[in-house]
Amino acid sequence: MVHVDIPENNLSAEILREAIAGEVATIPSSAALTLLSDIDAPGVDPAALLRDAVGNPDLARHVRIGAMGIYSRVAGSDSIPLLVDALDDADDGVGRAAAAALGNVGTPSELEALRRVRERGDGPTSERATFAAALIVHRFGLSDHQVDLAQPETQEVPAAAGGMTFASVRPGLRRRDQALKAINRYLPWFDVSKQDVYEVQCGRRLLAIAVDLDVQQLSGRPAVPAVVAVQDPEYGEFHPSLIALSHPTSEGRVAVRLSRPSGEAVYVGEASVQDGRVELGLRAVMAPGVAPVVARVHATASGIEISGVSSRQVTTKRSPQRDPSMEG
Repeated sequence: MVHVDIPENNLSAEILREAIAGEVATIPSSAALTLLSDIDAPGVDPAALLRDAVGNPDLARHVRIGAMGIYSRVAGSDSIPLLVDALDDADDGVGRAAAAALGNVGTPSELEALRRVRERGDGPTSERATFAAALIVHRFGLSDHQVDLAQPETQEVPAAAGGMTFASVRPGLRRRDQALKAINRYLPWFDVSKQDVYEVQCGRRLLAIAVDLDVQQLSGRPAVPAVVAVQDPEYGEFHPSLIALSHPTSEGRVAVRLSRPSGEAVYVGEASVQDGRVELGLRAVMAPGVAPVVARVHATASGIEISGVSSRQVTTKRSPQRDPSMEG
C-alpha cells in the first residue's frame, strides 16, 4: 500500500484525474489511486474516476492495472461489465488484471466469459482466468462446476535440524481485528464475521490466518475455508497473501490448495474430515520464491492447531508476498 498524507479538502476530481495520468508532480499516480480507494470529498466520484482510468489506453499499463483492482473493490458488482469487456483488452496485462478482479467480484454468470478466455490458451492470461473461475466456484460452493487447476510438484520435506519451527497462537483482539479488516478490504466477499484468527510467526514473518469456523463444510462442497494475511514489517499492516481453496475428492477426503491472490499455488495437501475433526497435511510446491515447508493442521469446531517446519532456503532469490494488482 502507498501511504499518503494529503488533505482531502484540497483535492478535486480534476486534480485527481491529472494525478492518475502522472501530471501532478506532488501526487504520484499510485498515491492518487490509493486516495480513491476510500476518499470522501465533495464533487469526487471515485468509481467514475477509476472506471475512466481502466478504460483509458493512453495511461501506463501499471496505472490501468492498479486502477482495475481498486475499481472492482470500490464499485463491487457494478464493475463487472467493464471487467468482462477488459478481458479482451489489447494489453494482455490489463486482461489478466480483469480476470483476477472478476475472481473477487464475479458471480457464476461470469464463468462463461472466463471460460472463453481459458480456452484461448494464451499463457498467463488463460492461467489467471482459470484461477478466477476456480475462485468463483469455491466462493459460491458450486458442486456442479469443476475447474481443473494444474497439480504442482511438491518439494521435499525440510529437515527439522536447521529449520524454523512454527506453531499457531491466538492473537490479541486489536491485531485480530486489524487482520480481518485488511482481508475484508481486499477480499470483500470473505465473510469475516464467520472467521476465527490464528497467528503464526515463522522467522521474521508474522502471518494471520483467518479460518472459517464451519469445518464441516469442507466435506460437502467446494469452499474457501481460510485466508492467510502477512504483516508488513515496516508499517505493521496486513495484506492477504494466500487464499485456501478446498473441494471434496471422496468420502471424508478433501483436497486443499493455498494460492497467491494471483493464482500461483504455494502449498497443497489433503485433509481427512470425520466426526467434526479435520486433519490436514500441507507441503510447499516447487515454485520460485517458495521455501520447503511441511505443516499439520488439526481443526475442530472449537479451534485449530497449526504446526510445522520451514527451511531457511528458498528456490530463488525472488519471494513475492502479495499480488501487485492488490496494491492500494
